[in-house]
Amino acid sequence: MRLAIVHDALTVSGGAERVALFMAQAFPDAAFFTSVYLPEKTFPEFKQIEVRTLPLSGGVHSDRQFKLMYPLWLSEIRQLKFSEFDVVLSSSTYLAKYIRPAKGVMHRSYLHAPFRLLWKPESYSADSLPTPNSMRGLVELALPPLRRFDIRETRQIDSLAANCQNIADEIKTIYGRESTVIHPPVRLKDFELAAGKGGYFLSVSRLISHKHVEIAVEACNRLGVELVVVGEGPELKRLQEMAGKTIHFVGRVSEEKLRDLYKGCRALIFPSHEDFGLTPIEAQACGRPVIAFGKGEVLETVQPGVTGCYFAAQTVESLLAVLEAFDETAFVPSKIRAWAAQFDVINFNNKLREFVQK
Repeated sequence: MRLAIVHDALTVSGGAERVALFMAQAFPDAAFFTSVYLPEKTFPEFKQIEVRTLPLSGGVHSDRQFKLMYPLWLSEIRQLKFSEFDVVLSSSTYLAKYIRPAKGVMHRSYLHAPFRLLWKPESYSADSLPTPNSMRGLVELALPPLRRFDIRETRQIDSLAANCQNIADEIKTIYGRESTVIHPPVRLKDFELAAGKGGYFLSVSRLISHKHVEIAVEACNRLGVELVVVGEGPELKRLQEMAGKTIHFVGRVSEEKLRDLYKGCRALIFPSHEDFGLTPIEAQACGRPVIAFGKGEVLETVQPGVTGCYFAAQTVESLLAVLEAFDETAFVPSKIRAWAAQFDVINFNNKLREFVQK
């Protein structure tokens, strides 16, 4: 089987990019395509792969610049026909799923989420809009025809996979289609089981406003407890300005350093409402509990009372109440890791291969 993998863009180090990397590793003989590739902005392991990009991508130097040029990438990616391949696997939220393969080429698409700007525009803020915030009104006027385009194109894909049941339900609601649930993985053997008490709470996230890292920062400020914040992004300066002496920003760290931070923490704080996030699974792979806002993917990946707990509202006060009552000794690291084992990359690879080859 001649396989091509197509991912939206490699301009950040996010969960979708990590899943795309796992896909490439699951199919080492596949050709790998994306619109724009910024090696210093995404996972270094992509340097071990021959990444094919679109024309004109060499002039892009940031994720925001890439987003501002979105119509160009949409036009260009639809020119790719993949006629030398039997199957194309797209890894997509907003771009790669719109490819138009030649007749006879099967298109399988792994959807991380429906295109959020079209279906959840209220979740976007100034730092994450692909257009300037002043153009939000124009974007909203364009939503009806863009949604019709999205529905039409997604219905033409041969088969769909979703990264969790929550997204599978959205795919059914929006597109009227069934999808195969394949949860994003962790490589369990890379994560060591933590021992003893942790010394700090941990946040691992891109620092953009819809991740709501400020909730964790302010809650830990008020309690005077240690919080280590991993990540970079446009919210960094604002978060630093509100942070007290117990809040520590470490920026973007290596995979090895991140695993050490998971092992050393009391718990991962996860205040965002995500379609799917890998950081709760990674923390649990080390046997550390997760304190999460109880919406979205964590309802599938965090087992209350066994591997973590939820706070009910996306507010500082709601998180504070949980932190004040939090007892890390109530959680057993070996049981947490056993729960995370279901998300191991071996299971992901088996399910993905079955999806691609069916």
